[in-house]
Amino acid sequence: MIKKFSLVAAVMVLSIVTLFAEEGTTKPAEGTLKLSKKSFALAHGVAYEPASDGEETVAVVLSAQSISSEKLKKALATEKEGELGEFPQPFLKLVFNKKGELKHWSAVGGGTTVSGSSDGTGELKLEEGRVVGKASAASDPDALIPRGFDGRFNVAMLKAGEELPAAAVKKPGPAANVKPSVTGVFRGNGKDAKLAFVSARWREPFGDKPSMDLVFTEKDHSKDNKPDLNATFGKFGSALIITVHQDGKIVGCEVAHTALHRAPSIPWVRGQPSHGALFSASEKE
Repeated sequence: MIKKFSLVAAVMVLSIVTLFAEEGTTKPAEGTLKLSKKSFALAHGVAYEPASDGEETVAVVLSAQSISSEKLKKALATEKEGELGEFPQPFLKLVFNKKGELKHWSAVGGGTTVSGSSDGTGELKLEEGRVVGKASAASDPDALIPRGFDGRFNVAMLKAGEELPAAAVKKPGPAANVKPSVTGVFRGNGKDAKLAFVSARWREPFGDKPSMDLVFTEKDHSKDNKPDLNATFGKFGSALIITVHQDGKIVGCEVAHTALHRAPSIPWVRGQPSHGALFSASEKE
């Protein structure tokens, strides 16, 4: 017996105030990373003293997403083992010597990892506890893996053992000081579900772009570490898990409704969101 599921999106109201908070007028990083035929915008940065290899160096990481204190700790621990630290992808890591000259670089994005030294140039200055500089490498279209970058940065310098300030961390959950609210209709097999809780959580890039999951549930999921996963298994009653890019475009949707014998999953719902959508799911024998 095969069950077919359909999802119909129409107009509705699902209000979430302030999904993305402004980070100030001064940009900590701004640049572009090119790998193969893909281009990535870099808008976040962090600078730190990497594990010593016999020479005083400064590492600057530019990424498409913000770097949390937890991610940085994990990356530093990996680097101490002699491995490449993992940061939110895509990212570009620049290592400068004590003279402020670019020593070597590495980058990860779109499933590609590259590194270099002589093909890049850059300069760095330490000013009042901040690292200010720029770096670039021209892209060779005839290379086996065409790669290049061009970026500028102005970020606080973290010394060994020092953590990122709380303001630099994007915490999961609803925007600070804003009470989340949900209104609208979510219907499965003709039965309404009352979605009452919502949260927004950063996730891994979707289509190589910064993305987040919007989790709508009937029951409170605020204390769950993985509400997006557990909601799909009915832990919080009926639920919608909508994936959006940073510009607000919907790129995926998963549906769980208690009126459906088997909650359908619709991962490729594309479209331009308004303030929300009316969702209706049904199943046929």
